[in-house]
Amino acid sequence: MMQHKDAESLIKKYQSGLCSPEEQAIVENWLTFGEARKFDLTERELEADLQDLQGRLAHVHTVKRISLWPRIAVAATILLALSIGFYFYPKLKKNNDTPLIAADKDIAGGKNKAILTLANGAKISITDALNGELAKESGIVISKTSNGQLVYKVTDKTAASGGNAKRYNTIETPRGGHYEVVLPDGTKVWLNALSSIKFSERFTNVPERRVELEGEAYFEVAKDKKHPFIVRTDKQEIEVLGTHFNINSYADEHKSVTTLLEGSVKVAPVGIEKGKADLVLHSLSRVISPGQQASSVHHDIKVEVADLDLVMDWKNGDFIFKKESLAGIMRRVSRWYDVTVEYDKEIDLNQTFSGSVSRSKNISEVLKIMQSAGQLKFDILGKKVVVTK
Repeated sequence: MMQHKDAESLIKKYQSGLCSPEEQAIVENWLTFGEARKFDLTERELEADLQDLQGRLAHVHTVKRISLWPRIAVAATILLALSIGFYFYPKLKKNNDTPLIAADKDIAGGKNKAILTLANGAKISITDALNGELAKESGIVISKTSNGQLVYKVTDKTAASGGNAKRYNTIETPRGGHYEVVLPDGTKVWLNALSSIKFSERFTNVPERRVELEGEAYFEVAKDKKHPFIVRTDKQEIEVLGTHFNINSYADEHKSVTTLLEGSVKVAPVGIEKGKADLVLHSLSRVISPGQQASSVHHDIKVEVADLDLVMDWKNGDFIFKKESLAGIMRRVSRWYDVTVEYDKEIDLNQTFSGSVSRSKNISEVLKIMQSAGQLKFDILGKKVVVTK
């Protein structure tokens, strides 16, 4: 019999539009992603459903000469998936009564959008700028490549190392935007929506390469043992030599989370000690290994094993939810689709959902994951999403 991972694979094929017509029918007629309500089916009811589904597949076999047994295996796998968060709606009709969002109200996902603020205060919309050189300052040329990447290139190392350490460049993405940046030292940074990095005009040939982050970003740090790379958020300070890691530190999330994919990093909390605010508490620092994440709420660091699929979904172009709260999902939706969210007073913000969908899809495809559970209704009024029962 196929395993849980095969059921998940089928769901991913469906979300990617790669299912055969028969597989698509199986998913659409029998499976829903929501976890807001669950069905307590007896073994007899499950067996009846399986026989019914096998009968449907047998008909497909007769008409299109498709092997029956692989389809039965898929059906059995879907039944098995009940234990991992996917639930059947018995005899679910194709014409689902759940209202969908009208096409004229739908909202597209985010795109490459960012604002560059130079040390002299000049602002450049990278989104609107033509490819090529955007600015030159302190021995560094800032350019936009043909694939939309922002690149800092050192042209005069003497001038670059002599820049002002107290003058900063800032790159920020708005709601509905994301961007990839190559810093002067060769470090690559991917910024998620509503995020920013700030770094000194003098970034090369310095004792420490320091970056301030708000929001979420994935870093691939250029190796340089003599010049540690340090990222500062409002709750953490992360020190690395050369590694790949993700930091989620949005102001509207209650904790800051650093997840390591490759290499080694040291994470220290930022807090208050002896009446001093905004102090890095190095004595409480922790070193994490690949596959681990360090989260901070107050002054402590909690280290645990990370679900890398969940952490990296945004960079890989997806939304993946695994028992995630409605409030948490909608915060992500708000940032990516540039919308505000309004809830009916009776809505339980802690109810959880599981599912996945490409971030390239319109907002309706994300909301459908939760609306299909039958407990919620979503309406779009301009740039506002209203959630009701």
